[in-house]
Amino acid sequence: DQTNPFGSTDADTGDGWGSSSNSTWTPSAANENGQSSQPSSVPQPAVKEENSSSIPTQVKREAIEPDSMDGDGEETPVWFLDRVCVKLKNDQSTGVIREVNGKSATVEVDSGTKSVRSGEITMIEPKEHDIVLVTGGADVGVEGELVCIDGTDAILKDANEDFKIVDFVHLAKIASDT
Repeated sequence: DQTNPFGSTDADTGDGWGSSSNSTWTPSAANENGQSSQPSSVPQPAVKEENSSSIPTQVKREAIEPDSMDGDGEETPVWFLDRVCVKLKNDQSTGVIREVNGKSATVEVDSGTKSVRSGEITMIEPKEHDIVLVTGGADVGVEGELVCIDGTDAILKDANEDFKIVDFVHLAKIASDT
């Protein structure tokens, strides 16, 4: 009877691959020379299990600047800037932000000027050939003409006649300086 490294003997001929025998293979503690790799009198090292709830978790909390909040406790939108074209929520009239003073702004409308808070207006979505300002992403601050809208991307031509591809959500329609 020879013992092979897989824990069975050569006499085990009825329990090969595909057998329906209930025996389970277990690895042998013997090394290549057939000797035990560790004496049985040496205790096995204990495995320490840590409960994940005992590990402190740090939560990153970002402070919101008081000036970035409007009167309703909501954050001031990134497009709340001079020259951005807006629509007043109360009467649907359109205008242009002329001056931002913290949480409020002076908006020029057809009938004159109005002082509004950021929650009282919405940005007018830009269309092709509008002059736009990039308000987020890698090209923040770039102004140019919106040449094309392709799904969520927009192609604009900046003042240097260079074309840039930006996310459409980062564009605000602005009034030209004329």
